[in-house]
Amino acid sequence: MTEFTALFAVTAISLVLSSVTVGAIYSPLRRLLETSCPTGSSAEFWMRAAITVFYLLPLWAVLAFALPSLGRVEFFSPGEVARRGLAAASFALVLIVVATVLRLSSLRPPLR
Repeated sequence: MTEFTALFAVTAISLVLSSVTVGAIYSPLRRLLETSCPTGSSAEFWMRAAITVFYLLPLWAVLAFALPSLGRVEFFSPGEVARRGLAAASFALVLIVVATVLRLSSLRPPLR
């Protein structure tokens, strides 16, 4: 496996897992933010910020932890690189979801 293929593989794994996660929680998260935020523009801001985090943190995790050192990448099988990418991206996504749930569970809707 070449350095480029390994980099492409873990990046693709991260983007696919992030897209699936965002697709699963997009509507409920939007509704929750719209009821919790005092204005529509603040709900829109927090929705975009959440989506950005859902893509960037797993991408950072796979680039930092999933790739073997690029000088030794040819000694790792494609399956091992994919396993490392899945593990790092999944771990980051679970942390994001737990942190989001904990934060949103303490919110109270504003008085209208």
